[in-house]
Formats: sequence, C-alpha cells, structure tokens
Amino acid sequence: MKKKSLPINNYNRAANLRQRLLRASRVVNAAIVEGLHQQGFTQLRSTHTALLSNLDLEGSNLTVIAHRAGMTKQAMGRLADELISLKYITKIRSEEDKRAYKIRFTPAGLKLMKQSFSIMEKLELRCSRRLGGTQLITLLSSLQDIADELETVLK
Repeated sequence: MKKKSLPINNYNRAANLRQRLLRASRVVNAAIVEGLHQQGFTQLRSTHTALLSNLDLEGSNLTVIAHRAGMTKQAMGRLADELISLKYITKIRSEEDKRAYKIRFTPAGLKLMKQSFSIMEKLELRCSRRLGGTQLITLLSSLQDIADELETVLK
C-alpha cells in the first residue's frame, strides 16, 4: 500500500505529534502558573518553569538544568538570576567543581514547588475524569515510551 502524503496546511501542522505535545505543555504550564499566582506567587512567570521544572529538589548544576531544558547556559543563568532575586532559589559553589555553581531551592522555593505539585495533582485528576483513569495511565505510559524511543535519535 502506497503511503499517502498529507497536504501541508495549518490543520495538519496543528494535528502532528510535536504541535499537540507543545500545546499540551503550554496549557499545563499556564494552568500551573495561574494556580501559583492565585496562591500568592504573583511574580512568577511562565518562562521560570524552564528552570523550576528541571531543577532536582536536592539541587542541580546550572549546566545540567540548561541541558534538560534545551537552553543555553547563559539563558538559564538569566532565569536563575531572576529566581534568585525572587528568593525561590539560591546559587552556591559546587563542592565537586569549584568553577561550577549548584542551584538549590530556598524554603520559599520549596513551598512554591509543593503548591505546584498540588496544582498538578488537580490537573491530573481533571484529566482522569475526562479520559478515564485507565486511559490517562495509558497516555502517560505512551508519552514515556515516545520520549524513550525518540531519545535514541539524540544519542
């Protein structure tokens, strides 16, 4: 059977895997940021999620965070400076490499993350009601499988 090529138009572009994943990610991030604003974290911007969602709770090297987010170290450094001024994170010299810095959450940052996790639980519950619990679990598993499969392209 000959594979039929899709005409290139906005509908097909919006319907492809990449665009649907990007849209879902943007909507989830926006919902979390809006929820955090309602909880009093009003200075947080959606761009800050690039750092916050890639920072391990026990702390991470700035280079690692930038790599996870697909950003340059310099751009991630600017986000770090903003979040430091908001007192959500702190920057300390790495014990392993004195030239590098480790980024850690402050108590206020951990409070922000706790609220973020709570908001995410509510979003997942809402999705579970919409899709059904089994279908949500299948979706999450499938997304993991897709990421695992496509990561091989990067190696």
